Amino acid sequence: MASSKEYADFVRDKFERISDVVTVRPMMGAYVLHMAGKVLGFIGEDRLLLEPGPTIAKLLPDAQTVELFPGSKKFYVIEDSISSARLCEIAAAIYDDLPVSKPRGGKKGRKAPAVRNDAGKAEILERFPFAKNIKW
Repeated sequence: MASSKEYADFVRDKFERISDVVTVRPMMGAYVLHMAGKVLGFIGEDRLLLEPGPTIAKLLPDAQTVELFPGSKKFYVIEDSISSARLCEIAAAIYDDLPVSKPRGGKKGRKAPAVRNDAGKAEILERFPFAKNIKW
């Protein structure tokens, strides 16, 4: 599903009216489109694919749909000839249908050391004075 950088730039330019909320990021040879924190669609094999939903189905009833990979949901193929204004209108209209992106994994907090008895607790407090605030 590789796509060229030139085509990704072409698609990004189509979102000129709402370029402050739409970003294009590379992902494993393709590109993912984000709109204000939600995944709007994908750019792969030099074509724009938008997330499915009830609103886009009403706006583009005759649009071709394809799977990103076998067994995936069907995404709407957006023709290259679509005007920038129309594409921005579609993106704004389907925003509420878009799934919320999952937060990326970050550094996880440290767990308190396991304590089996009071002697272990005293040893931990001696080695780690900041541990006195831990609820045992």
